[in-house]
Amino acid sequence: MPERSVQYLPECHADTALLRHFIPDHSFSIHCLGCPEVANTMLSPRAENYRLIGLVDNDPDLDSRCGGFFKTFTLVEHAHKVELRMNATRQQYLIVIDRAVETFLIWNAQQVGIDMLVYGFTPDVKQLRRLTKSPSIETDPNYRQLLADLHDQQAPGFLTLERILNDVTTT
Repeated sequence: MPERSVQYLPECHADTALLRHFIPDHSFSIHCLGCPEVANTMLSPRAENYRLIGLVDNDPDLDSRCGGFFKTFTLVEHAHKVELRMNATRQQYLIVIDRAVETFLIWNAQQVGIDMLVYGFTPDVKQLRRLTKSPSIETDPNYRQLLADLHDQQAPGFLTLERILNDVTTT
């Protein structure tokens, strides 16, 4: 089987910025508008031309919103608020972040003693969600610095995510 190009499919702007912190080459990621678009892209006829890796939040209604497609993925690993799931038939991966990227960020900041207020972000999930839903979060220098500092301080979820991204990219 010929080598297929890797394409990452993050579901929201904050997830896109998180992914691009680790994979800065934008040609490897396609921003999707929610988990249904991630699922639809993975189900598209052209999907077999790529090694697709979705990045979604673990919303309570993830399976129902995505037509049950993600139920076809089996759990490979779960650590530090990050899950890796795989659909062996389609040779696709799904990275699932905590309940939401916001709770993932807050938890990781707490683990390494980073005060999110220093970056202009509140540790209140609902208020943080309002800030991270904006398209401008992808280029927000404070958000990018928060991601870099969480990574530099070796926040456990960031280390797990980095390892999983490296593993699925080279698999």
